[in-house]
Amino acid sequence: MKFKSAVTVILLVLSVFGYSQKIKYKDLYPILAAKNYEEGGPQLKTFLSDPKNAEEANANLQMALWLEDRFMAYDIVDDSSKLYLVGDSAVFFFEKAKGLIDEKELKKKDEYYQTFFRRDLRTGEFGIKVSDVHLDIEKKVENIETRVADVKGMHRNVVLIEENQAAAMAAYKTLTSQFTAYNAMLIAADQEIQATLMEIESNGRKGAESARGIKEQAQRLASTKYASEPTIKSIDQFGVDGMDAANIRSGVIEIWNFEEWARSAQSEIVGGVGLFKTMIKNYSDEIREKKAKAKKSQNVEVGYFPTELIEQFDKYDPESTAEKLLKIEMYEARIIKQVDLQLNPSLMDSSLIGSQLEIYQGALDDAKNMNVLVESITTDDLELAKKKYEDYIESFFQKYVTASKYVTDMQTWSRRNVDWLGNSVEYWLDKNRWGLDAEDEEIQYPLFIQDAPEGGFMTMGVPVKTAEEVIAYGANLNAKKGYVASFGPDRITKWKQEFELPGAEKIQYESDSIPTVSGSESFYIYNSAAVENNLVVVSYNSVGQLNWGTVVTVDKKPVDFKFDDLTQELTIFLYPEEQLPLDSDELGYVVIDRTGNAR
Repeated sequence: MKFKSAVTVILLVLSVFGYSQKIKYKDLYPILAAKNYEEGGPQLKTFLSDPKNAEEANANLQMALWLEDRFMAYDIVDDSSKLYLVGDSAVFFFEKAKGLIDEKELKKKDEYYQTFFRRDLRTGEFGIKVSDVHLDIEKKVENIETRVADVKGMHRNVVLIEENQAAAMAAYKTLTSQFTAYNAMLIAADQEIQATLMEIESNGRKGAESARGIKEQAQRLASTKYASEPTIKSIDQFGVDGMDAANIRSGVIEIWNFEEWARSAQSEIVGGVGLFKTMIKNYSDEIREKKAKAKKSQNVEVGYFPTELIEQFDKYDPESTAEKLLKIEMYEARIIKQVDLQLNPSLMDSSLIGSQLEIYQGALDDAKNMNVLVESITTDDLELAKKKYEDYIESFFQKYVTASKYVTDMQTWSRRNVDWLGNSVEYWLDKNRWGLDAEDEEIQYPLFIQDAPEGGFMTMGVPVKTAEEVIAYGANLNAKKGYVASFGPDRITKWKQEFELPGAEKIQYESDSIPTVSGSESFYIYNSAAVENNLVVVSYNSVGQLNWGTVVTVDKKPVDFKFDDLTQELTIFLYPEEQLPLDSDELGYVVIDRTGNAR
């Protein structure tokens, strides 16, 4: 122990008292022995300030005991500077007293050392031994030095926590300034970012270890300060949590769990993000292989963008340029396949109107979707995506010199496809609007619902409309007949059935499909301009046989139709069921049985 600073302070303290007052030590000792330092302490200082008394052994011991008492009373946090100073002084006086206490001192002044009166375990005799006194002094010195070392160690840990937390927070804030979202950081995590995460984890770990060490030191020191379990707060909101300084100096510890946050981020980069980027690579390889096969007229199922990959993009990188690029590649492959004549022979048969329209419409939809994606991508987007998905973007641009060259080429390609596919769809859409009568191709049936007659025909319903078949029903006003007809892929009638129209002299038609027996279809046509025979109900099966076409007279437009599967009867309600006119002669409903008869 170095005593230079302590001796200087002690001499300054003792010198102020002078020698003005003569104190008898035999009168002072009982006060000191009773630990009445409030009264005895000042007198002891005065006594020792006299050079004649400076070498009094017991007085130096009592000064050491008084300083020890003060040393133990100091708060290890608030009074740490005083604690170090008084601890050094106490050790100084203990060491000095030890050097002055010998056999002569004990024999001459044994009344001052009665606290050391003990039984000798070897001889069994009671007495005061110099070795016992010296041993007690040595233990007290050791305890003081240990306590000082623990307090200093604890304060070093406090400083370490502050330094580690500050370093971790500074690195963390560089990430929050670069990225507004946590997942965006994960996706863009290159070697530099991962090194930053390792730095954050290391400083976070060291800070947490120091925090736990402080608790153990505080418990050894029997201090209420820092004795509780440190609070290590989790970082749940990126850029919100972890942004304010730790609370350390108040005797409690509240720090951010940078270690766990950084470790979790690194784990997610290796695991979740790593798997996600592997999925991107696998899908890009797959779609390019399919596109290459389609270009060679090899049949391949392209499909649509995988749901699991959409979910991953939604999780990690919404509105991602990489997702757009992958979809562009998918749409390109789909378009190539759809318009390949060898893969789609029906494109070479102009009579297959429905198939032509279906194929070109599907390709046009894909081209439009692709064009929207292409038009939304800028060269800046591509450069940013390159930082996030370097491997994928590099492979994507293999045939392009620059990102801007890619954007220009793809915009040209997609616009050209939208234009020519749009023209094709328009052509076949017009062909698909009209069906021809197999017996007389001069007769054209509208294959779309009309609000008013056109060319003597008025189609009121199209219950089936596929590439292979269109079924339409309506009115042939020229022949004053109703019709229901099926048109094949060439849009020429496969079958046609005619039926009586309701009130054909003057028309104001309304129509809709209604329920009927399984395997058949049914509809009604109501003529609100007619008073009699103003409703026809038609039922037909899938092979073109007319089950029946029944004309009835009703007072008003029907409000509901219900079919009974058991009796196979159709009930036509002219009022809601709960409002049927039960106590009058007014017609409330009409029933058509399985044979088409009305009652």
